Amino acid sequence: MTRIFITLAITGILFSSCGSRQSKDVSDDITTDNQSVKVEFASLIENPSEYVDKNIEVEGKVVHVCMHTGKKMFIVGDDPDTRLFISAGENAAKFPVELVGSSVTVEGRLEKIVTADKPGEGTMVAGLEKAASSDSAAGENTTKKAESGEDCATEAAVAGQAALSDLMMIYNKHVVVK
Repeated sequence: MTRIFITLAITGILFSSCGSRQSKDVSDDITTDNQSVKVEFASLIENPSEYVDKNIEVEGKVVHVCMHTGKKMFIVGDDPDTRLFISAGENAAKFPVELVGSSVTVEGRLEKIVTADKPGEGTMVAGLEKAASSDSAAGENTTKKAESGEDCATEAAVAGQAALSDLMMIYNKHVVVK
């Protein structure tokens, strides 16, 4: 009777150790799925929906780092009028202001921007479309808001552009290109 019990115990241990190894292999596959794909900025502009909800890596020139929060950065490719909004998120460090003018490779997850006031539509941060379409008198108010930290003039410019206005990249890391 003792031999049967010991044999069953050893068999059970062997089967349970095989199960643990299998779960480790599954987690390795998940890590592989989260690898970023290198994307040319021009390709991102032409087919942005192809990259939504995917981890990508894109190279561009930093044209703006938010001086108020340090959590927003904008990069451009060959066309300086089309900007990609990059958000550092709550847990990431601030972007250094010294990045402005530098070429960087940024890695992160591309997402559609959805606001609470328009939950079914991908739009820029609340109020940006209004800021982009305002007249010159209201434009002065936008500048005052930007100086006070309430709004960002670059965000308004992004909201007014034809491509990438409803997308942002949730930042993972960046590398300055030499």
